[in-house]
Amino acid sequence: MRLRDEFNEDEWVLLGSTPAMIAVAMSSAAPSGVIGTLKEMTAGMRGTIEGRTHHADSALIAELLEKAANWDEAKDKAKDYRERSRARLEGAGIDTRERLHEQIITDCKTASALVDERCSEGDAKAYKAWVIEIARDVAHAAREGGFLGFGGTQFSPEEQVMLARIEAALGAESGGLIA
Repeated sequence: MRLRDEFNEDEWVLLGSTPAMIAVAMSSAAPSGVIGTLKEMTAGMRGTIEGRTHHADSALIAELLEKAANWDEAKDKAKDYRERSRARLEGAGIDTRERLHEQIITDCKTASALVDERCSEGDAKAYKAWVIEIARDVAHAAREGGFLGFGGTQFSPEEQVMLARIEAALGAESGGLIA
């Protein structure tokens, strides 16, 4: 039996979309301009994909990142996740950055409870470590508060607060890696 079968469709989509939503939360925690935002979103995508190699022992991450059989299937899956995530956010009345951050923290708590309840301890720890790594990668991808790439802070106070909230929602010690 696959791990996928332990979750209903909405739960599986939540687990699969949480890494991207964490990247959004970290990227929107402090403004970093167009180039900085692109760097942060690239870091989020790269971190998501690298989950397969950084956590090679995790059956959960392997299934979440299961390769599509072809390009059309991959596009359809990405579109489905995007539409479901958008519908969830619209249904929750998300209309500000603060409300978005609150929803993402709620999603982190839900994802944490799901993996703790239905996965092995190793898979639960790997999932949480993976999404925290994504948050950290995004936070360190670009400087905030500078001008034309000069000055600014690599890891802004706003990003530090958001990371601490994400870690707490996942049951991780702030600043410590749990895997």
